[in-house]
Amino acid sequence: MRVSNAVVADPSIDRFLGLGDFQYDCDDPGDYPVSYDPSWGRIAAIMSPVPGNHEYKATTDEFGAACPTTNTTAQSYFTYFGAAAHPETKGHYSFDLGSWHLIGLNGNCSKSGVGGCAATSAQTTWLNNDLAATTQPCIAAFWHQPLFTASTVSGPAYRPWWNALYAARADVVLNSHLHNYQRYAPMNPSGGADPANGITEYVVGTGGVGFAPVNTTVLPQPVAWRKSFGYLRLTLRPTGWDSQFIDPSGTVLDSATGDCHLT
Repeated sequence: MRVSNAVVADPSIDRFLGLGDFQYDCDDPGDYPVSYDPSWGRIAAIMSPVPGNHEYKATTDEFGAACPTTNTTAQSYFTYFGAAAHPETKGHYSFDLGSWHLIGLNGNCSKSGVGGCAATSAQTTWLNNDLAATTQPCIAAFWHQPLFTASTVSGPAYRPWWNALYAARADVVLNSHLHNYQRYAPMNPSGGADPANGITEYVVGTGGVGFAPVNTTVLPQPVAWRKSFGYLRLTLRPTGWDSQFIDPSGTVLDSATGDCHLT
């Protein structure tokens, strides 16, 4: 509970983007009151969640116990989070926060009702329409599984989303899935450096489960990474953002700043 304690104690936080895998190893409704509510459940009023792959895990957990069969549709997740999870769309939604437009997506592309992630899929069509409609000068998107990560895990399914976000001159993408912290310099959808128009990706999977190794040979490489529990605090300014990755003791382990493309 050290990370959730630190978040609860941080008076600057007025919105929390939950990047998935809220219950580990599989999403069981009986676990929420026992383990989730006393920790992350304390910030339910400011939580904006998206589902991870473990919300859909319907096989067995790490101890061999059966996961709920209803996890094939992430029923436990949608029931627990209710309206905040946007069950009417199976998990994608957007909202404005100051001068920022924030977009939550469901990265479980092949699951029932999600709407897919391909360029012509229902969810990507919704994303394109949402981006076309916003008039906010700053744009951030968040979902569970990253396109780019310093590991053997790759996420090419999400390149259509990056293509759409890049074309709309989005600024930030937030993911988790890998159990560490990674920050990338601005990139185009192919992973090439693009200081002028690129998207800054953060991978923040540091809320509770043990750490995953960082592969230092995979390209692109993050400009900063940490294997430490912690949370990412984003200060959203009218024309940009400041980020700090903070461990449970309050120590800032990484910081960065950026300007929005459309300002």
